[in-house]
Amino acid sequence: MNLTEIRNKVKSITDYSPELTVYNEQLDILINDAYNAIWTEKRWRWAQKVLFVDIWPDVVPLQPDGATRNANVTNNRRTVTFSGTVQSLAAYPYQWEGQIIEIQGRDYFIDQVLSGTEIRLREPFRGTTAAENSTWKMKHRFYDLPPDAIEILGLVHKDTPAVGKIPPYGAVRGISARREEDLNLREDFASFYSEAYIPYGTSNVPAAETLSFSTEGVVGTIPVGTSLEFCWAFETDGGRKVGALSESIIAKITALVPGGITLNFLTWDAVSVAAPAYDNLLDQGMNQFEGLRKRVYFNQNFNRSTGVRLAGLPVWREVTIGSTAVFPATAGLSSETDPVQVLDTVGTYTVVSLTQVNPGNKRYIDYDGLHLRFRPYPRPIGSDFVYLFVQGQASPTAINNGPERQFRQWELRYYRKPFRLGLQTDTPEFPIEFHQLVVYKVLHDIFSKHDNLSQVQNYRKKYDDEIKRLEKRYVDSVDTNLIRQQFGIRGRIFTPFDPSSLRRLN
Repeated sequence: MNLTEIRNKVKSITDYSPELTVYNEQLDILINDAYNAIWTEKRWRWAQKVLFVDIWPDVVPLQPDGATRNANVTNNRRTVTFSGTVQSLAAYPYQWEGQIIEIQGRDYFIDQVLSGTEIRLREPFRGTTAAENSTWKMKHRFYDLPPDAIEILGLVHKDTPAVGKIPPYGAVRGISARREEDLNLREDFASFYSEAYIPYGTSNVPAAETLSFSTEGVVGTIPVGTSLEFCWAFETDGGRKVGALSESIIAKITALVPGGITLNFLTWDAVSVAAPAYDNLLDQGMNQFEGLRKRVYFNQNFNRSTGVRLAGLPVWREVTIGSTAVFPATAGLSSETDPVQVLDTVGTYTVVSLTQVNPGNKRYIDYDGLHLRFRPYPRPIGSDFVYLFVQGQASPTAINNGPERQFRQWELRYYRKPFRLGLQTDTPEFPIEFHQLVVYKVLHDIFSKHDNLSQVQNYRKKYDDEIKRLEKRYVDSVDTNLIRQQFGIRGRIFTPFDPSSLRRLN
């Protein structure tokens, strides 16, 4: 059953079928609450997802292409510049934000990657001023889980996609979760492969607030009379972490000729959301809104001609660079499908083309601003392949560059969260023979609200019986014939361990 069918079935059973937009929205919210409750009740097999996660080895002055890049550091300043382009920064600028750079024996957090030759720290460098420091090292110490992840189920060194490349201790290595306070694990220990991972808490992104718009005199190709609904969110660490959405606004092209829509990002007290321009001499700490870029979204479930929301709930999708390929694109690397990422120092963005609001753009996954991450132990510094930079098409616009890359991947299996049911044809992502579970759960909540206890008990029993059937067929289970044991003092009490590893010596 899709969203419309579930809604109609609930209306039919309750014998109350008003065609009111407000009632339908409230019912859709109840349906999504029931859907999420079912999704998280057990560890269902159909809620698991497998993908490959990139491993990022350390970046050091000696580059893969043989060039050497020294760092220019100044005592009590946050800016670090390099003697030449560091391809890892140029090709993957956002991948290194929020990570570590070691300078003169001390670790500093990287706040922003400004270019392939310049980064900015979160606190001033304290040490000896040096124009040609050759001992720096960038460390990818933390890894973020995908935005739809609820928990890690498995993280494995596999013999694929690098075929035949296996760890020295076996073809397949599933690495286990550990608590560092139990084993006193070192934070800066590195090796060619990881043997465990440590859940490293959460990262929180603040919620966006509000916005306004203007169309007068704005150049663009959006047709006259077109209405669009927009909102925005903060992002940090290069877009790997996105916060909760702002309130939305409906903008319409009212001029006599096609144009664009300029969005103004605001706080609730109508102040522009833009960080002050950075001053290397004065800014010892991070400014307000520094490091918080903005990402823009549009509502797909919206009638662009009448300017009215369609039945269902808002379905937010990314505003992309589109065919414009203009700011804030990264030359040679960005494509039409990349999301707009507005700099922290800029308080506006102009949507100029309908190619930027394509219904096929990536969908927003109801972020709450809470993002999970982990730290591999030891930090992996090996790679299976080294790919050097390859120049793509240079004219008329630089595109399709082949970036430099030290390649290795883990296989990650995790428990994911679903998309919200917003469009009328959206369907619950679990076996269709159990879709009535959503109906039973919604009816239970509706009758509870109206104190109809007999119907509450009736649908509670229906729900419990059906969930047991679902559990027998689709719940995840542990192989009791092969269970990885915990470290402890019992059993092999005299078995020694390598102090810089988690492996037994015999």
